[in-house]
Amino acid sequence: MKNWKEFWQKNKTNIATMVFLLLLLVVMDYMFLAGTRGSEEGEEEVQKIEYSEFIKLLEDGAVDTIYYGGGEEWMTITLYTEESKELEGKEREEYEYKNEDKRQVLYPAYDEFRKDMLSYDVRLVVQGNSGVGIQILNTIISLIFPIALLVFMFKYMTGITNKGVDTKSLIQTSDVRFSDVIGQDEIIDDVKFIASLLKNRELGDEIGAKVPKGLLLTGAPGTGKTLIAKAIAGEAEVPFIYVNSSSLIEMFVGVGAKRVREVFSVAKKNAPCIVFFDEIDSIGIKRDSRQSTSENDQTINALLQEMDGFSGREGVFIIAATNRDDKLDPALVRAGRFDRKLAVMPPRDWRVREQLFRFYLGKFKVFEDVDLENIARQVSGFTGADIAAVCNEASIIAVMHGKSGIDMDSLEEAIDKKVFHGNRSKREQHEEDKRVVAYHEAGHALCHLLVGESITRASIQSMNTGVGGVVFGEDTDSQFRTKEFYENRIMICYAGRVAEHLVFDSVTQGASSDIAQATQLLYEYIANLGYDSDFGMLNLDVLTEKQLMTDSHLFEMIQRKSKELYARTEALIDHNIGTLDVIAKALMEHETLTGSELAALTKESELNV
Repeated sequence: MKNWKEFWQKNKTNIATMVFLLLLLVVMDYMFLAGTRGSEEGEEEVQKIEYSEFIKLLEDGAVDTIYYGGGEEWMTITLYTEESKELEGKEREEYEYKNEDKRQVLYPAYDEFRKDMLSYDVRLVVQGNSGVGIQILNTIISLIFPIALLVFMFKYMTGITNKGVDTKSLIQTSDVRFSDVIGQDEIIDDVKFIASLLKNRELGDEIGAKVPKGLLLTGAPGTGKTLIAKAIAGEAEVPFIYVNSSSLIEMFVGVGAKRVREVFSVAKKNAPCIVFFDEIDSIGIKRDSRQSTSENDQTINALLQEMDGFSGREGVFIIAATNRDDKLDPALVRAGRFDRKLAVMPPRDWRVREQLFRFYLGKFKVFEDVDLENIARQVSGFTGADIAAVCNEASIIAVMHGKSGIDMDSLEEAIDKKVFHGNRSKREQHEEDKRVVAYHEAGHALCHLLVGESITRASIQSMNTGVGGVVFGEDTDSQFRTKEFYENRIMICYAGRVAEHLVFDSVTQGASSDIAQATQLLYEYIANLGYDSDFGMLNLDVLTEKQLMTDSHLFEMIQRKSKELYARTEALIDHNIGTLDVIAKALMEHETLTGSELAALTKESELNV
């Protein structure tokens, strides 16, 4: 997008000229067609006759005027009326005939036509042949336009290929430090050596250690890959050369390779430094893949040559980031180029997320009663970028609602907007709809408690995207997901639909997303993790890839397990129907309940597990 804006700014005059010529060409075509063919409406209204009939009308003295032209296919004749027969001179010339008094006949266009017509008592009117002049002008413009287009494209191509990288925007300084990178302690421990190496290039010489050339950072968007690269540059106090890899690629072959060489030329002149290739998958794609082009191939070849051209002692260290490392060319990620590969993961638990919330909320005014632990527990799977966005959105929500600072409700509303991609609905909910939603969410909440999983918040505040409510569970500290964990999560998904069925003896479409989530979990449970004894310790994806089996029987296995877990969920909820009523009525009254409020609410209830 940036390239096109720059292209428009520099070439808008040329583009405007080209558009004007094109429009002029279209207008000339239209005028020429109009001049040669005449009005379609007129052709339909005026009767056409054969030439023999035209001669007979002449001989009978019925023709008043003949209109013809050298560039015309048809000529028009007017026939005397009772009124026009009596007219002479100027009055006859100014008389307006109706279409019913006109005829059209093919123009013979022979040399003696005019002479022959003068032998009859008729007027001859030669129509202006503007079509010929327009046709000539149209031909001239038709020749000029492609020539101008070729000249314009040649100038643009020359400008692109001669354009070098912008050194001023390329070289940056970083004030980020390792202490600014929260929740990535293991990675920071691993990359501290790079910062030390950039400060002392002789480090490791005494034992013959080979200095790494590059570091590849992989991970989902927003996990902090760029931040880590900047922290290394900031700690080493060296220039940070940022390269958006997609900006290296142009439509013209060879431009990307040229720009790669220029980037490394700048880096060598500013050594020691860090060269950071963001989104390197845009240029480092596998060269035999369908997405690869000759321009991609030349660009990656240039990158490989440049990386092979130094030993690492020159003080140029390369860091690349991608969230699609499976797409990278094997030659790019082999040892000797990107010697190290580190996976940057989302925050591992709620404690890290709480630190991130404290960090990003530090620049805002926040009320003291905000429970950041509870907020952090609600956002399982959020990245650092997600948390930063939530904090900023919460500040906007607080301003919109006229609050003097960020409170708990502002943060929770910001989380809901992030999760459900919409705003809380202001429409008054129908009482019966509110009751259905309350029991649906109460079913999810009760199942959480029955299987021993904590809840951070349950709410029936609807969203304008159609979401009726939500129950936020809490992630566990363990990095392992057991068979029981998957079964519990599937049952929690089913619990909303089960509650609707038990209470109302009917169900709604509100469980559609729950069903989709449960289906995905069931697929992993059976096809990938070996948790189903009938399927065995097999991975369906590997078997399919090796063409050893198809998934024709997988549907039956998933269906069987789904029915089994649904029945277990139904039995659990049915045995605790009283507690379901307590939770649903509290949600209808308060709309939102925290995990601690739910725990206190069900403390006196004896849960039948």
